Amino acid sequence: MTDFEAETSIENIEFKLARWQEWRLRRERELADPHGWLSLVSFQWLTSEPVSVSGFPGDFWEAEDGAHARFSPDDAVTQSGQPVTEVRIGTAEDGSDFSLRAGDVIAEVGMRGGRYMVRVRDPRSETLANFSGVPVFPYRASNVVVGKFRAYNEPREVEISTAREGLSGRARLVGEVSFEYDGAAVTLAVQGDADEQLTVLFHDETNGQETDAWRFVSFPGPGANHRESAGQFVAARAGDVQIDFNRALNFPMAFSDFATCPAPPAGNSIPARVEAGEKKAR
Repeated sequence: MTDFEAETSIENIEFKLARWQEWRLRRERELADPHGWLSLVSFQWLTSEPVSVSGFPGDFWEAEDGAHARFSPDDAVTQSGQPVTEVRIGTAEDGSDFSLRAGDVIAEVGMRGGRYMVRVRDPRSETLANFSGVPVFPYRASNVVVGKFRAYNEPREVEISTAREGLSGRARLVGEVSFEYDGAAVTLAVQGDADEQLTVLFHDETNGQETDAWRFVSFPGPGANHRESAGQFVAARAGDVQIDFNRALNFPMAFSDFATCPAPPAGNSIPARVEAGEKKAR
């Protein structure tokens, strides 16, 4: 009997259910954060010409040295707590800066696909005010599966689509996980760190009906499956992993039209109904 098989006892299932319930409460609290994903009220791509951003004062534009913004003194905008009338902000790809505030409203300045964007986070957003929780499938022990992780010889950078039309992204895939779900053999590309946490972005046959267009699930890596030394990725033995699809989560796009969430890599689809985890939020 493996360690994972031993966890199917009634006592362990009850323990996992209790842990899952606690985890769901933490998830709901995180979503209700005043400046979290549910607080988004607008999205604006920047160009070389100054543009206004809905929900935040001033004008914004981009240049070779970063994103720029100009405000009047009456706008009472601060950067890291200090009053400002002109700012320049630079971020790395997929990075964001949250230092600009007008009262308790935040202008998130970030770069996506080589372009600067501004998203406004307002704690009085309608989405946040109306939030009463995320619908989920009931917890089922059968949705906890054992899989086999295999590390790639070296990570693979692949292009992926995103939740935002016309915006592509990149994913760093470190290996594959193979398992059986509802009688179907499944192999999915995996992101993350096998020594710590791995993440799978996936489609399944509930998408567009009970669930959003895609979801993700994170799970502990198998241990010392690889190491990185002097920038060199070295694969070691494969290892067993346990994937709890009861913990499948929605991306922010499930709650907001202003998200830029990554889509699953090509082929990351489960040919079955994964009736586990979070359902459609709207």
